[in-house]
Amino acid sequence: ANRAGVSEGILFHHFGSKKGLFVRLAEDYARAASAATMPADPAQMTEETIVRSAFDFAESNPALYRMLMKAGPELAELGVTAQSDILVRAIQENLERGMAHGQIRRGNAEVMAQLQFAVVDAAYKAWRSQGDPARKEDYIVEAINCMKAMLAPATPHQPQPGSQADKQGKDL
Repeated sequence: ANRAGVSEGILFHHFGSKKGLFVRLAEDYARAASAATMPADPAQMTEETIVRSAFDFAESNPALYRMLMKAGPELAELGVTAQSDILVRAIQENLERGMAHGQIRRGNAEVMAQLQFAVVDAAYKAWRSQGDPARKEDYIVEAINCMKAMLAPATPHQPQPGSQADKQGKDL
């Protein structure tokens, strides 16, 4: 309210309530995060682009990022989808497109999306908790490497998860 030069009452009146303001903030943030981290052009969508843009977006307002990521249960009570769920859904849609076009290995896109979100989110949180800005690149590079390993096409000697060859290998 202070930054906008208006009173809190005006904000609450415009959004209907403090709850309405919080819901709108959460929804807008999730849309902005998804747009910032998921390039519209599939050719620009690389593990590095996604991880770096996720770090940059979270770092653009770290206090808001922490608040909204922690607010998952409260948002659910308000009938708002949690930030992480919105982002995971966007990742899943991108993975499904990549699988359909043969750009990445086939797999369970929902689980892969959850794991990708978890890797990048954990890398960001771990870097922030270390308090050493100079180590940011270390966390970014390792998150990129984890994502690349997850998405890498299966090699001729490595069966696709769930394939007959994979099942036979587990029986040995």
